[in-house]
Formats: sequence, C-alpha cells, structure tokens
Amino acid sequence: MRRTIASTLWTGPALILAAEILLCLDIHFSHRANIETQAAFLSLPSPQTSLTMIARWTAIYMTPIAWLGYLLFLDGALEATTASPIRRRPNAFAFCALSSVVIWCIFDTINFYCISPPAWTYIGIPLNWTQRFPGYVIAFAAELPAMFMTAQIIFNHFHFDRLRGPPWRLPKGATLFISIAGALLLAWVILIGHAVANYGLWCGFILLLDPINLKLGRPSILRDFQAGQYGRTLALAAGGLCCGFLWEFWNYWALSKWIYHLPFLGAVEHIRYLEMPLPGLIGFLPFGIETWVMWQTASIPLRGLAEPLPDDETMI
Repeated sequence: MRRTIASTLWTGPALILAAEILLCLDIHFSHRANIETQAAFLSLPSPQTSLTMIARWTAIYMTPIAWLGYLLFLDGALEATTASPIRRRPNAFAFCALSSVVIWCIFDTINFYCISPPAWTYIGIPLNWTQRFPGYVIAFAAELPAMFMTAQIIFNHFHFDRLRGPPWRLPKGATLFISIAGALLLAWVILIGHAVANYGLWCGFILLLDPINLKLGRPSILRDFQAGQYGRTLALAAGGLCCGFLWEFWNYWALSKWIYHLPFLGAVEHIRYLEMPLPGLIGFLPFGIETWVMWQTASIPLRGLAEPLPDDETMI
C-alpha cells in the first residue's frame, strides 16, 4: 500500500533550517559567543534593521521554533511509514501536549523550590509575560510528544518489537513495594534538596506511578515486562536520549536558554556536550520512560472517552 507523503515532512525541516540561518545571522551581527549569564544577555547591542530584529527574535524563540519544526517533521515521517498520532489519534496527541506543559511545570517547581542549588536555571527569558507565555507553551507542549514520536520511529524502524525475553513474575505485594520506593525517592528529592537528588527526580515517578497504571489497566512498563516485551521501554529511553541531544544542540546558541549547575560532579561538570555536563546526559534515558509513565497516569480519567487505548507497540 502506497502511503501519502505529508507536506510536514519537508515544511518541518524547512522551518528549522530557516531558524538556524537567522540564529547564525544574530550571532554574526551581534559579534557574540554563546550566552552564559543574564548580564551577558542584557549587554547585547540592540538590533537596528528589520533583518537583525527578525534574527534577534528568532534567537530568543529558537527553542519553541525548532521543536515546532521537529514535531512537524515527526508527523510527516510517521505518516509516510505507519501512522502519525497527530492525524490518527488527535485527541490523545492534544492531551499529551497539554500534559507535557503540566509535567514540565512539576519538574521546574521541584527544581527551583526544592533543590539547592537548582540543577538548571533559565536566562534571556523575555520579561514581559505576554511575550514569554507563547514560547513557554510551545516549548513545554512539544517535549513529551517529540520524545514519544521519536521513540515510535525508533521502535518501528530498528526492530525494537523483537526485543523480547522471559516475562517477569511479580510476587504478591511487589507493586505496592515499588510505589512506596518511588514515594520515598521523591520525598528524598523534595525534602533533602541536595543537588545530587536531581538524579532521583528522573526515576521516582516511574516507581511511584507505573504500578498504579498497571492496577488501573493503563499501558505500563510493568505490564510490558510481565508479557516479556522490552522494546517499548527501550525505545522510550532511546527517544529521550535522542531528544536530549537535540535539546542541548538547539539550546546552546539560543538567547533564551537554560544553563546547568551540578557542582557535586566536581571537575567533571566542565566536561560537556554543549551546555550539558556529560554525566547529565544519562538522565535523558529514564526521562523518556518517566514522562510516558506520568502521561499514562494523567490520562486515566479520559480512558476510552474518545479514542481506544493504544496497543503495546504504540507510544501515543
């Protein structure tokens, strides 16, 4: 069966390419390096022409623009091969995007109010809330769908469906024990608040919520493991890592961006992939899994309301 090639397969990359060109123009005209502090951002010369104004606007909104383009590309790539959830499960996709905003706000709240010093901070964010809000919403809403759709492509094209093994046999009471362990890990993150606790943040919600998803009939990691199916979990981890590399790539030269503070790493903190200390990249592996688990929990009230649940080879 011949599939339709969606226009988003090329409009998404075209949007990213245009944004990259304008970003490079802003770097060229302002004679700047990558921005590391708020003071450096505020000291930049103001653009004087229409072209430099457009380039500066793009440099500020580079993250939401790039992720919007990437989502368009993923839509086209999946539609050309199997099926894009944007077209085939629009209600699930919309709720996933909405959940993505809420879930990232949860992580930000824990990071800024519970961990000292915060593991990441933002610089170059527009001061006017009306200018800031659209960028926040687009960037945050793209995070979960982008990881899950990337994971879907990896699952479909790299034979992750073949990653099967012996099924798990959970003893009685194991799911309760796992949830309690997750709750204790998150309590450690929130109450102790040491910077090293940031690593617990990327695992705690998996342990806390996945047993709940299993008990309530949602798609879950434990259910996959009980069936001896490990491909979806590994694809989600790979999707998180792939998107992590893209996040850091598009973040580095942008003007509105995040920087990291991981002093417990010592000298290793300065060995980096762009802004991210290399050990921090490990966190993207459980991040892809954790956000999927959190989204499945958030979707419980909508179960079967408009669309059927996905099968065990589907991310969204």
